[in-house]
Amino acid sequence: MRCPICNKEFLQSDPNVVFPFCSKRCQQIDAKRWFNEEYTVYSLNVDKLEREIAEGSTSSDGDSHSENDGE
Repeated sequence: MRCPICNKEFLQSDPNVVFPFCSKRCQQIDAKRWFNEEYTVYSLNVDKLEREIAEGSTSSDGDSHSENDGE
């Protein structure tokens, strides 16, 4: 198995492994990247809501869902 941060090969049975990372250090590097928003997860609904907020056109009834949201 390879660490997604440093690409080092490791065995899951190694006592220093913090799965899916090879070490606590790589786990912390990954957490820092999430906290610094270096990783993103795309969401159509969040993007639509942010656009509506920027345009000042949010729903006044508190319901942010519409028939075209796909939900």
